[in-house]
Amino acid sequence: MDHKEAGTGGVSRRTVLAGAGGLAGTIALGAPRAAFAAPPPLGPDDPALVRAALATQAGFPPLAVVPGLRYRCWTGSDATPYTWSDGRYITTTGAYCSTGGQLRIALGLEAGITIFETTFAVVNSSGSDAVGVVDRQGIDGSIPEQVTSPIIPTGGAGTVQTASAFLSRKVAATDLYSAGIYTSSTVRLYGFRLGYLPAAYGYVPIAPKRVYDSRAGNPPLGVTKGQLTNTTRVINLLNGVTLPAGVTPVGLLVNLAVVNTTPSGFLSLYQNGIPDPGTSSINWFTANEIVANTTYTGIDTNGNAIAKVPANASTDFFIDVVGYYA
Repeated sequence: MDHKEAGTGGVSRRTVLAGAGGLAGTIALGAPRAAFAAPPPLGPDDPALVRAALATQAGFPPLAVVPGLRYRCWTGSDATPYTWSDGRYITTTGAYCSTGGQLRIALGLEAGITIFETTFAVVNSSGSDAVGVVDRQGIDGSIPEQVTSPIIPTGGAGTVQTASAFLSRKVAATDLYSAGIYTSSTVRLYGFRLGYLPAAYGYVPIAPKRVYDSRAGNPPLGVTKGQLTNTTRVINLLNGVTLPAGVTPVGLLVNLAVVNTTPSGFLSLYQNGIPDPGTSSINWFTANEIVANTTYTGIDTNGNAIAKVPANASTDFFIDVVGYYA
């Protein structure tokens, strides 16, 4: 099963920086400019290179199964401190500031691409959660927007952890994007991966539209309700979605969430009319868990897909469509 966990947000910069500052005085500095096994600096058109080299070195999760998705990768060597007085140090486990502060990577994204995935690889042994962020700054001097902010939980001093956030954001000509972490000297940025769709590939983002909810009383009404248990269910994923005249999508990008789960299991979402591919679109591991994931699914000409839950598993679920491929 292919398991991808959706990122979470909501941690303020002040909170993280306050925690980082409290740790700075107790952590020994690493040797500056020490070499470490760096993933390829960029891999915009070579997913195989990213899979073979970067995933092994930085522990990034498997590549998403989304038609046309490409990847670019940066390492801690590409990061600079937000405030130069913080300094920057390179060790075998990534880059960090000498005091609590920020490490930032200017992404240099071209207009027209659509950001889909942002994944941070971080070594965090600080004793408290850290946060990775992707920011958008308009060249007009407008207030920066925090686009994603996945949490990196504390872990071992030699353990590279990953945290991902998934979205659908088209880059405008007036946008400047950067990525980085709020860090203390034991929170080390090892790598950053961007998944994106090239301009004019055929993907069109839309305002998110809830097309299905299995819970009784929750809109949309008029659809099959009740938990899915050891069976399949045909779901129309274009329910209430307004499309341009003459457009017939071949696939959709959706936000899929499970609630009221049994202790463990998975749900597969795939095109109606094809054999079960035997993969998972979302996984859960405890009872009554709430998990969300952004995933791709094909649909038939009527907009139908199949939802399947295996034996010994049961869950409620809901689906929001966020874009289509035509």
